[in-house]
Amino acid sequence: MRRIRKGLGLSQHDFARVLWVTYSTLSRWERGIAVPFGMHLQILRLLAQAMANPRFKSSLKNPRTEDPLFLLHQLLEPLYKDEPPRAR
Repeated sequence: MRRIRKGLGLSQHDFARVLWVTYSTLSRWERGIAVPFGMHLQILRLLAQAMANPRFKSSLKNPRTEDPLFLLHQLLEPLYKDEPPRAR
């Protein structure tokens, strides 16, 4: 988790905002006192995969990356591009 956070160039406080958890929760995860699960674990897995993607890495240079929702959008957008449109 620390490797992902440092790869993104984020402080613990900022990375906690991206994951929508408190600083203390993130700190406990990084120290191995607790472990992420559910949505947070999935986001961490996606981030680990995305860090190897040059397109994602280049998107981190965008100043809007400081906005947690922008970062999550960059992460999740490729998952939805290949999805067929839903019938209304």
